[in-house]
Amino acid sequence: MNTCGQSGPINSQQKNTTPRFLLPAAADNAAIATERIEAGDLIEIDGQLLAVKTAIPKGHRLCVKRIQKDEEVLSWGYPFGYASVDINPGEYLCNERMKDVLTMRNPQDYPLGLSVNFTDRDSTREQTLPQRQTLAKNERKQDSGPAFMGYYRGPGRGWGTRNDVAIIGVTSRARSLVLAATDDLQGYVRGLENVDALTPVVHTEGGSSGVMHNKALLLRTLAGFAVNPNIAAAVFVNDPDSPVSNAELLHQLNSFGNAHLESKIRYFVSDDDSGESVSALTALVRPLLDGAAKCVREPAPFEGLKVGLQCGGSDAFSGVTANPLLGAVVEKLLQAGATANLAETDELIGAEEHVLAKVADRNIAEEFLAKLNNFKDYARRHGQTAEGNVSGGNLYRGLYNITLKSLGAGRKKDPNTALEHVIAYGERMELPGYYFMDSPGNDLESIAGQVAAGANLILFTTGNGSITNFPFVPTIKIVTTNERFALLETDMDFNAGLLLNGLGQEDTAQQLLDLTCRIASGEKSKGEYTGQSQVQIWRDWRQDGSRTTDAKLGYSTICSGEPLLPAAQQSAVPADFSNNYGSGTERRRTIEILPTSLCSGQVAEQIAAKMNASLADAGSNAWEVVALPHTEGCGVSGGDAEEIYTRTILGYAMHPAVSHTIFLEHGCEKTHNDFFKDSLRRRGVDTTHFGWAGIQNSGGITAVSGIVGDLIQEHIRGHAVSPDVPGAPASRIIGLATATTPSETVAGMAADLVQRLLAEGTSVIVSETDHLLTSETFLMELQIDVAGPTIPYSGSVEAAGLHVMQASTSDWLEISTGLGATGAEALLVFANQRPVQPHRMLPVLQIGTGTTPSTHKVFDITADNQDLSVTSGEIISRLNEIQRGHYVPVVTARPNVGFQISRGSWGISL
Repeated sequence: MNTCGQSGPINSQQKNTTPRFLLPAAADNAAIATERIEAGDLIEIDGQLLAVKTAIPKGHRLCVKRIQKDEEVLSWGYPFGYASVDINPGEYLCNERMKDVLTMRNPQDYPLGLSVNFTDRDSTREQTLPQRQTLAKNERKQDSGPAFMGYYRGPGRGWGTRNDVAIIGVTSRARSLVLAATDDLQGYVRGLENVDALTPVVHTEGGSSGVMHNKALLLRTLAGFAVNPNIAAAVFVNDPDSPVSNAELLHQLNSFGNAHLESKIRYFVSDDDSGESVSALTALVRPLLDGAAKCVREPAPFEGLKVGLQCGGSDAFSGVTANPLLGAVVEKLLQAGATANLAETDELIGAEEHVLAKVADRNIAEEFLAKLNNFKDYARRHGQTAEGNVSGGNLYRGLYNITLKSLGAGRKKDPNTALEHVIAYGERMELPGYYFMDSPGNDLESIAGQVAAGANLILFTTGNGSITNFPFVPTIKIVTTNERFALLETDMDFNAGLLLNGLGQEDTAQQLLDLTCRIASGEKSKGEYTGQSQVQIWRDWRQDGSRTTDAKLGYSTICSGEPLLPAAQQSAVPADFSNNYGSGTERRRTIEILPTSLCSGQVAEQIAAKMNASLADAGSNAWEVVALPHTEGCGVSGGDAEEIYTRTILGYAMHPAVSHTIFLEHGCEKTHNDFFKDSLRRRGVDTTHFGWAGIQNSGGITAVSGIVGDLIQEHIRGHAVSPDVPGAPASRIIGLATATTPSETVAGMAADLVQRLLAEGTSVIVSETDHLLTSETFLMELQIDVAGPTIPYSGSVEAAGLHVMQASTSDWLEISTGLGATGAEALLVFANQRPVQPHRMLPVLQIGTGTTPSTHKVFDITADNQDLSVTSGEIISRLNEIQRGHYVPVVTARPNVGFQISRGSWGISL
């Protein structure tokens, strides 16, 4: 790092002795502002005092050498853009995207607007390769001595830094059972020595009955979790109808050879999450916990460390402090025999010249380029480019485009380090050395692949202060600046801003290396103290065809909004029913916490659980706090996926069953609080009706938990009724679904039910992937022809009647989430022989249509599949009782079930 930028006087009375800007490389013509520079300030550049005309935020770039039109704009000696006009020293460098970001978030700073003076280098199409390339492997010392205290699992698995037992859901359908069993065993775990944790592993994949494009990837990842050396034992939890069989998992595990033979892995199959199933699963897990308690730490060599390298919430300083520091530490680890894994494919697009400057051989370089080019094709087929990876937080803190972001991210590889291996997502690291693993830039999806590959520690650099943590692999968070570390010290582990204070890189690297060895030996990371962790596997994506040639699958262009059948003019909702309160004493008032991205999801859950416990202790049973965590908001493409996500979140924010909504941002996502405020304003909604909180800007998890808690208590004290929000449905809406192909009797009953509800003025919504729409009986009884969906996924109902909601999968969690966003106040499911997972917030009335002696206890209504004894009138009566608060469904809404937003046919991970 070269801090050759000079500072001039701020004004005639005050001087600042620290450089106001720095250059990543001496030959650069673009410098990074180390502090905010106000319009009118004087700065010294090459001995001249120049007046700054436009405010330059901290981390943004300014010109320090004249750049002529069409000339390259340089950082780290590499071009990230081209001047569109002549640019003079002292001028703020601005592209089109940055102009949009700053005028949205800080319009008061730019009353005269911003002038765009450079265009982005299109690194998604161009590729720059090194003119000179060093072909050599990394040097390693033969005897490095003990490095940390770890758990030895055998020659096939290596050394663990933690001693966890994992309960792994094979698909998203196992989520509630996995979490319920984990909760039941927490008291038992606390009584055991040496066991770090009983870890639930739940994810979003495998919930649909359709084709899985990522099945091989999913199998490799799940099997990799089970044999990761941080896992003492694992149990796979599956269901009888799973699209991923236990036999397939076993086949994958067998391909790992000794790693599988050295592992303790069990299998559990259940078709529900009843008390009996939970008890049976806990009985299987308990002896595995007892076995893990017998494991003890022993001295481990550096060869036992396999480190995943990550960055998230990056800023302009990531590439000049934290990432180069990480590169220096990794170089030390490699010399001692350790292994490192660099990932996030799209966040290296544009940095090829740096990454490939030193490689083990030319084949490695070709394999690396092939992964990058395949990723570009993957994005292009879905109408996207890697530019979609750059989040709102990245832009706001000085990363103008994917090239600039990649140039900084690539610093996690020191110039002296050779790239030695290239692997697929989740492919095991069998040999020591420096790896590149193919993955999206989405932090959690990328980390999951590294853990499956065998990483037993994660080194994670962050500019904004990302709170990301993986559950059974400790994550060390390295912050880029002193300011951010001071703000978020309770959640961050190391301050790379020490480099900006003048501490040498060698000394700083040694401090980070010492911390790495201590945490590997059992010292808790900050993330382990807060208990915040998440798992997200690279989500499924459409692979057949191309977005550009299949316009029919566009999400927002083909839905007319006109119902297949109209509803009566007036709704028959009982007169004493209120959207927010109801007349029954059992009906609770709902306060909703809406995360604006994946990373704030678990924090929302933690706050909701704490507030509900506090309300119960205070005897306030009239209120309930519901968190709606999901996987979207950053690391996904724009276009349809972003529109779907935005529409879904706004649908829940304005849902008629919600008394108050609090948006909770992480702080570095694309869809932050300002994004949603702008989206609400566009709908004509007053944003002051909602609560707003941010994790990073508040000072971390503890601080924001207090802020959200205060907002909730303030609302409860005021007994506020949610406002009459424009766009909220004026009449009752019911979501209708079937879990399996219905018999003629069930289809006829469903058709009669629809007719009765429509006659009462209630709208009914069915997913386009529901089995009812393939039933001739259902279609003939209603005399309808379904040519396609009438409303988009999570779209609002403008005209009352029978609607078909667009859907790209048959995944129940995705379907129920979308139905709820339309404004549906209850879901009605013909569930056959076992219930479906409930919704987190909405009541789900479940009708069993394949009764056995055991099913009547888990359904609200049961009947014989061939001779339904219940009537549509009885079902409607039960729906009315639910909405009055006089009846609670047998399978109740609860926080351990998934809330899963669809990405549509063309959404991908970036």
